[in-house]
Amino acid sequence: MTPDKARRLDTLTNQLAETLMTAAICAQEIRAAVRAEFDDDVHADSSRHVIGLAQSQPHHGSRPLLDESTLCVIWKGRTLHLGHTLSFRFLGRLARRPNQYVTHLDLLRDVWDDEYLGTTVLRAVVQRLRIKLRKGGMGDLAAAIRGHNGRYMLDL
Repeated sequence: MTPDKARRLDTLTNQLAETLMTAAICAQEIRAAVRAEFDDDVHADSSRHVIGLAQSQPHHGSRPLLDESTLCVIWKGRTLHLGHTLSFRFLGRLARRPNQYVTHLDLLRDVWDDEYLGTTVLRAVVQRLRIKLRKGGMGDLAAAIRGHNGRYMLDL
């Protein structure tokens, strides 16, 4: 096996593992949403009134959903089409592990499949993504993309 094939297989293996973890997290979020909906229905049907129970508390720890079939990001009821772009892949990479920094080297490998690109390319993609998100009414999501010493995270 050539080194290029081994590197490509390693990249694909990592992508598959992250995709499976993302699917598992999404399944948990769906399950929680269904349970919350069911609980709301049960509380609405019950005759007793519970004081201090918030009916529709926002889930502050939720992640943006990235729909790969439509290439859209869904956040707090809004949908924004990003297309098959580096911005979509970059946001997807950060959303897989929110609140955890990802090094620029890992981002270059995972998003661009090239660890030899400069950090200026990465900064430009982050800037364009933030602009797109703000224009799409997702300013809070744009602000959640944090960079520090060549690392980035989605701070939710």
